[in-house]
Amino acid sequence: MLPYFPPASPDELLYSLLARFHSHVGETSPKRTLDALFGNRSVRAGVLLQGHLQAPSERLPPHRGLTPGKLLEDFTLYPYLTAFQPEDVRLAVRDALFLGHAEWVTLRLGLAASRVQGATALRYCPACSSEMLVQYGELYWRRDHQLPGVTVCPEHGVRLQDSTVCPGTIGQHSFIAVDEDNCPKVSSDAQDDASIPWMVAKRCARLLRSPPLPMSLVEWGAHYYHELRQRGFGKGEDRIDQQRLSRDFASWSGEPEMPGAESWLAAMARKHRKAFHPLQHVLLGLFLDAHAPVVEDVPLGIGPWPCRNPLAEHYGQPVVQLAGTHRESGKLIGQFSCSCGYVFSLAAAPGSKPRILDLGPLFRQRLRQLVAEGAGLRASAWALGVDPGTVRRHAERLGLDVPWASLKPRPHVSRSPRAACPRPPSPDPVPRRDWPVLDGQLCRALRAEAERIKALSPPSRASAAVLQRQFGRRDWLASRLSKLPMTARALAEESESVEQFRLRRVAWAAEELRRRNLPLKPWRLRRMAGLPRRASPQVEAALKAYEGP
Repeated sequence: MLPYFPPASPDELLYSLLARFHSHVGETSPKRTLDALFGNRSVRAGVLLQGHLQAPSERLPPHRGLTPGKLLEDFTLYPYLTAFQPEDVRLAVRDALFLGHAEWVTLRLGLAASRVQGATALRYCPACSSEMLVQYGELYWRRDHQLPGVTVCPEHGVRLQDSTVCPGTIGQHSFIAVDEDNCPKVSSDAQDDASIPWMVAKRCARLLRSPPLPMSLVEWGAHYYHELRQRGFGKGEDRIDQQRLSRDFASWSGEPEMPGAESWLAAMARKHRKAFHPLQHVLLGLFLDAHAPVVEDVPLGIGPWPCRNPLAEHYGQPVVQLAGTHRESGKLIGQFSCSCGYVFSLAAAPGSKPRILDLGPLFRQRLRQLVAEGAGLRASAWALGVDPGTVRRHAERLGLDVPWASLKPRPHVSRSPRAACPRPPSPDPVPRRDWPVLDGQLCRALRAEAERIKALSPPSRASAAVLQRQFGRRDWLASRLSKLPMTARALAEESESVEQFRLRRVAWAAEELRRRNLPLKPWRLRRMAGLPRRASPQVEAALKAYEGP
């Protein structure tokens, strides 16, 4: 344990703290300082980030509370450089800096390839230097003066000055303390409080103290898309007006207008496929703050929209896209299309109802199946979720030999006094049902239907709703199951849960891959079975069972 270590000053850089230790103990050899601090002479001195933080933390006095996490969070630029990174990246960088080198971290964060480059020399603020000498009797390197892209002091608005200490040229194992020789006194005027450089400096310095909660790249892209649309930069139904955004940003920042297809600003306004430098996030955030939200007129709403096809597995899920718009009788009409083939149109007017343009191939396939099974007209309409007239019309278009009677034209009846109209005959009384007999019939039919569905390839889920829908009696059965005990038991036994169906899909996918002479890999099985990225433990165990040694 080290017998002495200097107390930290407000917002001091870890490089500065270690440099002051080297100066206070009167050590002349950087190697011996590395031995004392890290127990390793090959450790490199880092300005923005410092590696091997576990070693000095174990050598410092415990009452100081300088854990590896505190050294990283309070004395390096880690909070700023990872402020807009996902949680997994933050944790990976944190673990690497505790035990390893910082060079890998700069590559992982994209700092080496970024257009935003840091200063080659350590920087200082003349106004801060004067206050340090009065309050602490010595100078130190501040963290917020070394932020890449920051040109003024966030506290005084004074332009930062380059010192004569250039870490890239003085040796990679040396910690150089600040003094009045390498940071000479110069006069500098303060910026306007509302100037963009000072606002950028204050926003960047705030990230050191309180970075935002971690979000994924997809979430950051959606956040900026929503904020830009709210401020009137939307174009059409789902795009951003890149030309206007580039023009207004150039006017706000005073920089030359950037080509929309090549600028980082255009890339941030789209779906994020890579991480961006924190300075670019700060600039876009300040630009959004300078523009008040406006009410954007989106007559058809913001998609995707829910699927209206009751026969599709994704029924009710937001998967429908806007295929196009046109005007009809002065109204804006949107045409919406789903991947299942269901197409409908909707007017941008309150209370308008959708107009079905195409019921899709699932409807036609199910209609052919119902007709082949001899289902009645109303039962077919109930199973398909449409009215009987729609079933008749589509059956005629498909040329199906239907089991129900064809629609006969109504004879023309002339208007006559009410007394001349013949009285309709009284209906025959409805006979009472024999529930035990009906229960046995429905039970056998339900089990046969479940067996037929489970034999389909590719597999289809035999859920309780699907089994009841085959008879056109979903609500009818649900309200009478107390009178149909055998049917209720068969429905409970034959209906599949989502997990059971996925396990059956995995088995089917394995057989299909064997038939095609393809290797049984979990990723192939997951793709062919249509499984999500993470399923239940039983399904994941079934996938891992096919993983080779």
